[in-house]
Amino acid sequence: MSTQPTLLYSAGININPGVHEHPRIDEDVSSLIPLLSNERRIIILNHQGDFKKGTAQQTPWLATLLARRLGRPVAYLDDCVGQKSLEYARRMAPGSIALFSNTRLYPQEQNNDKDFARQLAALGSSLVIGGFCKLHRKNASNDAIKEFLPWQYSHGVESQLRALQHLYETLYRRQRTLLLLGGNKVEKVDFLVSHQQRLNVHAIIAGGAVLNSVLHALGLPIGRSIYYPLTLPHDVLRKIHLPELLLVENERGAVVPRALQAVKADDNIIDFVIDERIFNDIERTPEKFSFFAAGPLSTTASQHSHRCYRRLEQASVKGLFMGGDTLTEVKTFSSLSSGGGAALQFFSSSGALPSCKEHS
Repeated sequence: MSTQPTLLYSAGININPGVHEHPRIDEDVSSLIPLLSNERRIIILNHQGDFKKGTAQQTPWLATLLARRLGRPVAYLDDCVGQKSLEYARRMAPGSIALFSNTRLYPQEQNNDKDFARQLAALGSSLVIGGFCKLHRKNASNDAIKEFLPWQYSHGVESQLRALQHLYETLYRRQRTLLLLGGNKVEKVDFLVSHQQRLNVHAIIAGGAVLNSVLHALGLPIGRSIYYPLTLPHDVLRKIHLPELLLVENERGAVVPRALQAVKADDNIIDFVIDERIFNDIERTPEKFSFFAAGPLSTTASQHSHRCYRRLEQASVKGLFMGGDTLTEVKTFSSLSSGGGAALQFFSSSGALPSCKEHS
């Protein structure tokens, strides 16, 4: 039994089986490589899926992927708390690496449960918080655990925090911003209001649940489309582009056009056709504008609205693409951040993320 210290690494590789290339993998692998010295034992804690949605699963395939990328064997244990996990951790050989069970297989993880965090902390002697994409998450392996171990941010997290601060200072503080918000997560809807003190927004293009929520707030029909309750301040509403033509999936599963006020009860809004005059001012003086893209504007079944990204690329407008779905579904051409929710919190007027220097 080794007495060598054990490092816990809280990763953020929330990907599906079969994915082999992703910025979230790159970030944590690049942060882990410098930690592989001094015969230190490393236990990787990672979350995948969602316990509440029933999508969390065991991830032995991720251990195989990490072993290939790190050039070192990575064992897999199908538990992360309890006596079995403690005994395994104590018997790890110097220099060995193990990925423990998906923390989101336990309901306590997403409840930020302190007792669960204490059990996780008992596996090691120090902690590195990786996975910028989850930095804003109040999960036990990412937040509550910091109460029980000396910790620091990973190289990847610190790099992304510095990169976002640089973008804010050199781009967003100086230029007017085209805000593109899509996807189906509530954080994008919340950001419609919370961005006001941090970004000088020229116009807002909304897609996905963000567009649905705006239309619902205005009393317009959205059929069976997903939406979130929303109260829109007038100074935000006047900047939102309302498309005249929507693309919906009807009750038979066919993609058909609908006028803005003609969505039927069985329709699901999946895309829209942009009025490209919104780009006129931007293309006349592109050096005075930036863009901020969080969440894909449409589903993969119809991508008419992705014309927005192409117009910005053609005009050489600089900006930021953020979030796992965005980086997977959108052809990107400027700065990238794998953490959608974390980046949104950084640029939110409700309070930025902690400084990269903040650790115990």
